[in-house]
Amino acid sequence: MIRFFAPAILLLAAACGQGEPEAAIPTQGVVALSDQFMGEFELVNKNGAQVTDEDFEGKVMLVYFGFTNCPDVCPGDIGVMSAALNELGGDADEVAPIFISVDPERDTPAALTDYFAFDERIIPLTGSVEAAEAARQGYKLYAKKENLPESALGYTVNHQRFFFIVDRQGQPKLGVAGGLSPQELAALLRREIRQ
Repeated sequence: MIRFFAPAILLLAAACGQGEPEAAIPTQGVVALSDQFMGEFELVNKNGAQVTDEDFEGKVMLVYFGFTNCPDVCPGDIGVMSAALNELGGDADEVAPIFISVDPERDTPAALTDYFAFDERIIPLTGSVEAAEAARQGYKLYAKKENLPESALGYTVNHQRFFFIVDRQGQPKLGVAGGLSPQELAALLRREIRQ
């Protein structure tokens, strides 16, 4: 009986001594990116001010492409992004969480201000159609407008669902398929922060 309980007690004591265990770093849906991926962009923020990727050098960037009229996927992923920042605690200050619109025609600075009022930490960016396309090309992200003649919206934008983790020098390092938990996304960010 003592032999059975002693190892369990030792494991429990060791676990208690280490504090809260960190989430495991996910591997499924995580792709290491080549240096052909460029993290360059020249866009405008929700205040209408010019912003480039160089403004965030020295921080780890978490970049997500989406649009404010997205009915389901983008809001869920943006929620994960916000919750991952909460998971990071004080380390969240080391991250620049960036949303780049794939629908710059409708995602004006005013629209972005309203949409992202729930979390001031997220930095929404938009710009001209050409500038938004150039940003997507750097990340090799597919996005295409699809007409919806039966809808009041008129069109939607089909796009790939990825978070990009960019190192402190501005180089995209990982492409992370949507669907991760906030804890998993935070674990990936924490690893990059500590490098």
